[in-house]
Amino acid sequence: MVARSKRGAFAAVAVATAALVACGSKPAPDGAGSNGSASAASPPSPPAVRCPPGQVSKDGACVVVMTPEKIAAVAGQQSRLDDLAKLLDQADAVAAPIELFDNIRQLEPWKKLRASSENIAAVDAVAATLDNAVKTLGTLKGRLGEVSTRLGSLKYELDQLMIGTGEPRTLDDVRRNISPQLRAVVVPFAQDVDQTIRRAVVPLATRLSDLSDVVITGCTMAKASRTRDKLKDLCTQARAGLPKALAYADQLKTEPARLFTEMTSQLEAQLDQLVDDETKEVVEAVQRKVNDSLKPAQPTGAAPGSGSAADTEPTH
Repeated sequence: MVARSKRGAFAAVAVATAALVACGSKPAPDGAGSNGSASAASPPSPPAVRCPPGQVSKDGACVVVMTPEKIAAVAGQQSRLDDLAKLLDQADAVAAPIELFDNIRQLEPWKKLRASSENIAAVDAVAATLDNAVKTLGTLKGRLGEVSTRLGSLKYELDQLMIGTGEPRTLDDVRRNISPQLRAVVVPFAQDVDQTIRRAVVPLATRLSDLSDVVITGCTMAKASRTRDKLKDLCTQARAGLPKALAYADQLKTEPARLFTEMTSQLEAQLDQLVDDETKEVVEAVQRKVNDSLKPAQPTGAAPGSGSAADTEPTH
């Protein structure tokens, strides 16, 4: 009897334990977790849909992101690069008188003038800066080919959006592909334009007129001193070329920055939804840098006409 009573007690405990386990395993009511709190799970995103060429899936619907007209507008930015290249082709207008001045500096009569005149000596010292400015213009022209190649790569990716693949394409996926392509075009080009303005445009705009004045003054003094014919000939050629050089430097002051700004604005407008927020911030930052490079960087208390460090920094 005692054994049967023990077995009955054990059976009752087992049944009670099973009932407790069963109660603990019951699913929680809808909208509640195991502790009764509301679930934080977000609803699933709508599935990507197949869209016609030029359209991508956004929130389960098709939206237009590219058209043949937009692609043509992007490809048309090549003309802005061509315009800048044509302007840089005219750099000989400033290169020629600067080269002549460099030859003048090597002659003994000019060296004597330089030793006797502080004004001539001061401007004579910026000859290397002006020569470096001309070389910088050549560097920018060489880089335009790289910008054109990257622009072609961007256009290729946009062309692919006009080809029906049959596969769903989401706005986020396409944006992740196109935004880096835009940065690859704009960022290096901005750096080239910025350096060109600082190392070429600003020095030419601020120092070339000084060079013109000193050539006129020095050559007049040389003529009065009855120096050798070689100096007179070089002076005549330099003086004849300087007005054209000054006109070119004046035209150059705003063109690289203007062409960069117009090209960048047009690319952003045509890509529109395909430009992510990070890329927009990057483009705005490099645009500000280009704009700032147009402002003369002159330390407080610097003498008028003194150049900044950027004027004399060598081109790499």
